[in-house]
Amino acid sequence: MTEKENKSELNSPAAGTPDDDSQSLEDTIRKIKPYIDKLWAKRKQFLIFNGVVAVLAVIGLLLFAKPYYTSTVSILPDYGNQSSVMSSLSGLASMAGINIGEIAPTEIYAHLLKSEKVMRPIITKKYMTEKFADSVNLNEYFEMETVDEEMPNEWQERDIFLQTYTYLIENMISTDVERVTTILTVSVKSPEPVLSAQVANNLVIALDDYITKNRQSYAREQSEYLFTRIKEVKDSLTYYEDELKEFSEKNRLISSSPQLLLEQNRLQRKVDVTQTVYLELATQYELIKLEEVKDAPVVNVMENAEPLIEKTGPRRAIMLIIIMFFSSILSGAYLIIKDDMVRYLKILY
Repeated sequence: MTEKENKSELNSPAAGTPDDDSQSLEDTIRKIKPYIDKLWAKRKQFLIFNGVVAVLAVIGLLLFAKPYYTSTVSILPDYGNQSSVMSSLSGLASMAGINIGEIAPTEIYAHLLKSEKVMRPIITKKYMTEKFADSVNLNEYFEMETVDEEMPNEWQERDIFLQTYTYLIENMISTDVERVTTILTVSVKSPEPVLSAQVANNLVIALDDYITKNRQSYAREQSEYLFTRIKEVKDSLTYYEDELKEFSEKNRLISSSPQLLLEQNRLQRKVDVTQTVYLELATQYELIKLEEVKDAPVVNVMENAEPLIEKTGPRRAIMLIIIMFFSSILSGAYLIIKDDMVRYLKILY
């Protein structure tokens, strides 16, 4: 290959060179320039429209996006007797209508917190608020009204309760379980900082009361069952012991008779097995009796909720930016295609 040909190859543009990139950019600019020109020609309409949107958005956010305050309470998992705790909590969750698998205690807490049985005392409890001069419950605070005043009073109360309950679990109360530590964080959002903290702390108290009372009730049921079962096993043990005693008294010399030895061993096994069952039941009975009278707190709170001084939301600036972003895109697209749409419609009609 000659030197001239080498120079020619070096000077020829290859794929992916800066010249190609520059050409591609110029083509792109050439394609979008007509749209930019259309929008520029109608810049006054664009600015006026988005200016009006901005003013309305600011007014709307100030009037309707009310500030709220979020309080949080952290609950630690029970690292002590976890198998016993899990067994007890699984039973309680089932009674509350919650189906669970092999999960951490705090995950069960998160499910129980939003159950009606735990939420009911939260809703009916009286709170001192900034909104009302007298203490009110959450039904009264959110001014819930029945959908049908002709219903019986009991149904009206139920309807109002369900409205408040649904509002709380969908808008005010949220739970989060940290995957590694399984620490449960309960957050409560409301228009008042003190109310948020009170509801958050009362949620923990209601959860603890629910678990404690139902655990004691469950323990009483188990205690009654074990007491009855112990009595039955004790009667059986007495019967087998008497049977063995009677056999031994009738057959004092059994070493020379394989048949008698076999029968004695069979009777002795009955006594031994029944005695083992009796001792195990007696041990379980004593443990259940202790559980029945235990009233120590079950929920291990790491940090109680405190009222916040500064609001946590809404983030009006971010909301305004999002509104203006979509307003600019939609209004710009409309102004660009408006004339073409008008001409097309005139042709059709």
